[in-house]
This record gives sequence, C-alpha cells and structure tokens, in this order.
Amino acid sequence: MRWVEDRLRELADTDDQYRKFNARVVATADPATMLGVRVPRLRRLAREVSRSDGRIAFLAELPHHWYEEYLVHAFVLNETREVAQATRLLDALLPFVDNWCVCDALNPRAFHDGQAMGGQTAEALVPLAKRWMASDHTYTRRFGISILMRDLLGDDFDPTQLRQAIAADNGEHYVRMMIAWYLAEALVSHRDDALAAIALPELDPQLRRMAIRKGIESLRVPAETKDTLRRLRG
Repeated sequence: MRWVEDRLRELADTDDQYRKFNARVVATADPATMLGVRVPRLRRLAREVSRSDGRIAFLAELPHHWYEEYLVHAFVLNETREVAQATRLLDALLPFVDNWCVCDALNPRAFHDGQAMGGQTAEALVPLAKRWMASDHTYTRRFGISILMRDLLGDDFDPTQLRQAIAADNGEHYVRMMIAWYLAEALVSHRDDALAAIALPELDPQLRRMAIRKGIESLRVPAETKDTLRRLRG
C-alpha cells in the first residue's frame, strides 16, 4: 500500500548504515529491497496499520516489494486472535518469505491463547507444524519447527516432537539452525529427552555439532548439561 511505503521511507535511517548492517545480517534478502527502518519503528507502524481501515487490504497485498513491508506484515499478522484466520494468513505469506528475520518474526497471538485453542493446543498445532515442516520451501519448514519450540515446550511437550523436528532436516542451513536452536531450548526444560535426541545415531553429525554449540552458548542451559554436551561432542 502506498501510504505504508511512504511511512517506511519517512521512518528509514538517513545515513544508510543500518540498511547496510541489515543487509549483512539478513544475508538471503535482497539489499535492494531494504530501506533501513529499525524494528521498534516497524512495530509502531504495524500498530498504525492494525488500527487502520486498510489492515485487511495490506495483509492481502502479496507479494510486497520492501523487506520492511514483510516485517510489518508479520507484526500485524501476529495480532490475529483466531487460529483458523492466523493459519490462512500464514499460508498466504510464508511462500514469499525469503529470510530468517521475517520468518522468526512470525509468532501469532492466537497460537498462545489457550481459550482460542479450546484447551487443545497440541492437537491444534502439531498437525500444522507437521504440514509446514514437510514444505519444500526453506522458511515455511523453518517456521514449522519454530512452532514446536515456541508453543509446545511447555505442558504440551511430547518427546516425539523432537524426532519430528529432526526428521525435518533437509540439509538447508537455515532449517538446520532452527532445529539446533529448538534442541538447545529443549535442554532447558526437557534435559534428558533433548540429550537423547542430540545423541541419536541417525542425527546428521553437522546438525549434532550445531545443536551442541547452541546448547553450550546458551545462558539458560545448566553447567552440568553443558559438560554432558561437551562429552557428546567428543
């Protein structure tokens, strides 16, 4: 939408340094699509879009041109409070996502709402995560794994979810990074199950090293667990 693009241009840093920094960090996004708008400003713009009469039109306007438009889209989508609607919006957006930053910004409020889930969080989200993890599209697959990490490591955790994430490994770097992150997060609340998953003989050795490194680097993983990880690393 033109007014959103105009606001993005108004909010962009004028010295170009942030845009160049972003281009390095978000390596797979086309630098020519970056304006250099900082995330807090994008969140404020997302609130403007959410309150506007153009919210529905903006979410339907795909593909976007600007990298920042996709982030605003993600932040607006995240406010969706109904699971089916959030799922439809995600299915429309995910095929156009080409970088880890927009992918990881997606975190719909509906998926954290026990009432919206009708008390059936795992029953609602595991099938969605499996479907997205089966995608041939890198960032759709990554997003599916993120559902297991963000929404199902609490009371809805089941050890089979660790194997489901591992089975989503297709050799893609950004998919493997999410699996490794998930395994490292699982070490905090489900230590024994996560260690067993990391030690699985079928786990790709590179993915194992990535998960071990993430676990050792984590400030939330206890020291004794890190010692076990170092022994697994060999």
